[in-house]
Amino acid sequence: MPLTTTDRFASAMAYAYQVHSGQRRKGTGIPYMAHILGVAAIALEYGADEDESIAALLHDAAEDGGGEATLAEIRARFGDIVGDIVLGC
Repeated sequence: MPLTTTDRFASAMAYAYQVHSGQRRKGTGIPYMAHILGVAAIALEYGADEDESIAALLHDAAEDGGGEATLAEIRARFGDIVGDIVLGC
């Protein structure tokens, strides 16, 4: 059955934008969101479910945007499965 993204995925995109807003790829002027969206696209193209695709959007959020507090926020908003994947990244 093909994946259909939901409002939860859209919320994760908005949250990723909030966390990474203003960040650029190292040594470039490219917005960091290009990387985030690229990772999520690859995950979806290879069959990621919604939790996995949300984790792809948020894989750098804790590392680049607030550490443990951000990871706790991800768990609260998107669940432990997403939080565990993000932690693993």
